[in-house]
Amino acid sequence: MRFRTSAVAIGATVALAGAAAGCGSGGSSSSSASGVPASLTVWRMGPSVPSEVKWMNGVVTQFHKQYHAYAKTKINVVWIPWANRTTDWQKAAASGKNAPDITELGNTDTPTEASLGMLANIASNVNSWPGKADVVGGMLANDTQGSSIFGVPWFGGVRGIWYRKNEFQAAGITSAPATWAQLLSDAKALMKKYPGSYGIGAPSNYTYGIASFIWGAGGQIAVQQGGKWVGQLTSPQSEAGIKFYADLTTTQHVSPAKYIGQTELGNPGATSGGSNEDFALGRLGMYIDGPWAQAEFPANTVDKAGLASFPVPSQNGPNPAPAFAGGSDLGVFATSKYKTADWNLIQLMDSQSNSTTFANLQGFFPPYTSKLTGGAYAGSAIMSGFAKAAATTQISPFNAKNWTIVDTTDQIIPTMMKALEKGANFQSTVSTANTEMQNVLNTGKES
Repeated sequence: MRFRTSAVAIGATVALAGAAAGCGSGGSSSSSASGVPASLTVWRMGPSVPSEVKWMNGVVTQFHKQYHAYAKTKINVVWIPWANRTTDWQKAAASGKNAPDITELGNTDTPTEASLGMLANIASNVNSWPGKADVVGGMLANDTQGSSIFGVPWFGGVRGIWYRKNEFQAAGITSAPATWAQLLSDAKALMKKYPGSYGIGAPSNYTYGIASFIWGAGGQIAVQQGGKWVGQLTSPQSEAGIKFYADLTTTQHVSPAKYIGQTELGNPGATSGGSNEDFALGRLGMYIDGPWAQAEFPANTVDKAGLASFPVPSQNGPNPAPAFAGGSDLGVFATSKYKTADWNLIQLMDSQSNSTTFANLQGFFPPYTSKLTGGAYAGSAIMSGFAKAAATTQISPFNAKNWTIVDTTDQIIPTMMKALEKGANFQSTVSTANTEMQNVLNTGKES
């Protein structure tokens, strides 16, 4: 799942920027019977911003130096708009032309594209890869189907809770909350100290934030049983998470009613004006989002030096609630003729050093447990909290084939939460959402 980004595409042609999908040099070509490719094509998602082009240039230089056999192999990088990726993968697979050798995928794309035969099984490579033991287990599990592995995690990001250290201190809060009771108490303490503000934002249209509260009570959104998706929103644990989130608005009044029907960025389609802006301007004590949000705060953000984060707490602590691990994977396209060379390049792109550098450029995290828990981010008040959250993640069912229909097209969980925050009957509203979600996950449409 790709995160929203404020990056802007550049128009200049750079050394590695290929032509648009469908027009670039397609696939790899052989320069000799030895199987050494004359060229490899890498599909990268999003605009060719200078920092990413520079990073990719550096990796290609390493590739040519480290693997002497590929010293003359040309690496063609094609930048694919995120909105075009599915169509372009399908066209490449169907026509056999202009296909990539290596492709970046949103991690929620990988299971679907693998099931459609788009990706090569790289299990033998991954299982002998020295880096495998350190990869966050939940992230690699997303790329695994039975004994087959169709990609490797490249970078990821998670949501946590933003706050200001100075405000916590002024309100008498001495440590980040580790339970829901503490989170609520802290929200009320902030409101008492700063009259006219709210304690925490709970926008209704925020599935990926709501998920952590469901998971933090031990619930699930949906699970697979016997090859079918079974909705879990009506389990006692899931209902506890849903109710706590809705109650932040309806009964506890620590989140303003104006967030009903909004995303964290305001009204659907807006890029600011919601809980993100209220937090930035000091009207909201705590704000749920990822580290990438900082780039979107307005210029007149209050107390920038005091910004910090902590993971979404679980119901009873002490460990954080699981966070949704969104991000990108790297996979080998099934039609590539040079899978050994593909894997060698992927290993370099996804080395601890290179993946960490790349992730840090964007406010994300590398996929390695040691990087998340070894203190690399401990010196940053902002990144340390998100790093803790990134060490405990979940993704299912957001990687299900029909999840986009559930969340983006039908907006099932946002519609449920909006109704609850307006005071609808809890049991019937959640039950209806659960049935609709289960039907869409299994069939692609509501029954």
